[in-house]
Amino acid sequence: MKIRALLFVLITSSVFVTQKAEDAHEDIDTSKFILIDQIEVVVYGADVEIITKSDIDRPALGGDFRTKEDIVFEREVLLDAKKHHLPDDEEAVDAYLAQIQREHNLSPKELEEIFTASGYTIEEGRQQLQMMQTINTMLDIKIRSNLIVPRKDVEEYYKNNPEVIEATYTVQRAFVPQSAKISADKQYAVLVNYAKSGKGVAGIVWGEPMTLNHSEIAENKKFIYEMEAGDISLPRLVNDGFELFKLVEKTPRTVKSLEDSYRDIVDILRQPKYEELMRKYKELLSKNSSVVYL
Repeated sequence: MKIRALLFVLITSSVFVTQKAEDAHEDIDTSKFILIDQIEVVVYGADVEIITKSDIDRPALGGDFRTKEDIVFEREVLLDAKKHHLPDDEEAVDAYLAQIQREHNLSPKELEEIFTASGYTIEEGRQQLQMMQTINTMLDIKIRSNLIVPRKDVEEYYKNNPEVIEATYTVQRAFVPQSAKISADKQYAVLVNYAKSGKGVAGIVWGEPMTLNHSEIAENKKFIYEMEAGDISLPRLVNDGFELFKLVEKTPRTVKSLEDSYRDIVDILRQPKYEELMRKYKELLSKNSSVVYL
């Protein structure tokens, strides 16, 4: 049987009316009605979940828009939660809203305005939070609780994929204009002596320190690799003068320790397991539900 479900607003009296037609050929006078919403998808399982056009067009509480398929998956998870008799935790929603108010010093009215700005009433916002909480709980049960990575796997990955932390160089640059009193060769010699001794030249202005990774050092400045903290480079002739570099600090190349890398490696190893478990869970949901697109 073809399902038609329309939500109409009566123009003549401004009264909202829901008109449902089970028979596609039922004679309904729609001349006084305008369509304000319509059912797009019906998901059957332990119960029935209806997805309307406004559900799809309206962003989630976080502001992101979801595809029709995303919303179908969410509703399938909700139906699975009902099948497993997962209780609604109203107290947890109340506690979460109270926490938001405390952390951001919000009044109840200001909290309501935040929901309104996202296109929800306070009650609709509560319902969305409840749905999100139920979905997350089901994903914890079905997927995240099974994402245990043995330490030996982490150690093996660390052994084969050491994370190298580049050496860094904090340098200052100075530009010395070409003198009008002495030749370029003589000025160069004076600056060489200054670079070696730190004496013999007054008034050199050093720029702000900048820190560069090993890979960020330009090819023609790789002499910085060999410098030590406090060293001044030999002068380099540039347009209308000379440039000098002073090494302020150097941090040597290191290999990140296992303990510092542990959490990142676990996340890397979990990802393919997560994707496989999610694929299997979606397949199970599809077998246990029926989705009708209208």
